[in-house]
Amino acid sequence: MKRRYALRFSPTLVEQPIVSKLARTYDVDINILNADVASGRGGKLIVELSGTEENLDASVLYLSEVGVIVSEMVKELLFREEGCIHCGACTAVCSPRALRMNNEAKLVFDVSLCVVCGLCTQACPLRLFEVSNERET
Repeated sequence: MKRRYALRFSPTLVEQPIVSKLARTYDVDINILNADVASGRGGKLIVELSGTEENLDASVLYLSEVGVIVSEMVKELLFREEGCIHCGACTAVCSPRALRMNNEAKLVFDVSLCVVCGLCTQACPLRLFEVSNERET
């Protein structure tokens, strides 16, 4: 089972090996999809956790107990495709290549690759993308 989360760390929590302890103690695989972390200022990680349902639940509980703010990511980017002019502006900011142009110069959106970073919402000149909200756990 896989779940995606936004993890927010305070400046003091950034100095602790929380993510490595999470992987070792709770037998979960951690795929870091995006990171903005700096010593002394805190940060945010977007992660995909893989493991059993019980281990994922225990992982989230552990993170909350140590003070990490945990929000489940709804794996959904809303795209109003009918208004798309296939300009490709969104593809320039999509590093996981969830948004790309096909051989017919048409925009293709692969939901399975989307990390819900939200960069496409600003890149699209017609504002056809909307990111669903995180749910705090």
